[in-house]
Amino acid sequence: MSISIIFPIELGGPGSGSGTNRFGASSYSDDSPTGAIKQNLRMLLLTRQGEYVMDSNFGIGLPDYLFLQEQEVNTSALESKIKTQAATYLPYVTISSLSVDLEPQNNMLKVRIEFYYNELQIPEVFELEVI
Repeated sequence: MSISIIFPIELGGPGSGSGTNRFGASSYSDDSPTGAIKQNLRMLLLTRQGEYVMDSNFGIGLPDYLFLQEQEVNTSALESKIKTQAATYLPYVTISSLSVDLEPQNNMLKVRIEFYYNELQIPEVFELEVI
């Protein structure tokens, strides 16, 4: 099953960089499907609904939650939305644990996802900080 290509493509190939791409984002360039899955999770979490042309329901839009008041963000509803979107758009991933932490004093949102790639029962962790 093809998962995806990792963008931006690094011209130097795996192992040529310092672990980040030219945009400052982590580059997931390993030989396993885990790197592509983590990139897909990042895209799902950061894309706003309606922003993806081919499917207006795709995306969570985490940056939109940054400047809301703490009492306006329902983290359990956000966790449920992430699980629903992952089940729809990443059916090859099983989420075993998910946490969303809001730090309004730092204008930061942290997401931690523990998941399994359905073909490999090895636990993986994906963490994202939106600032």
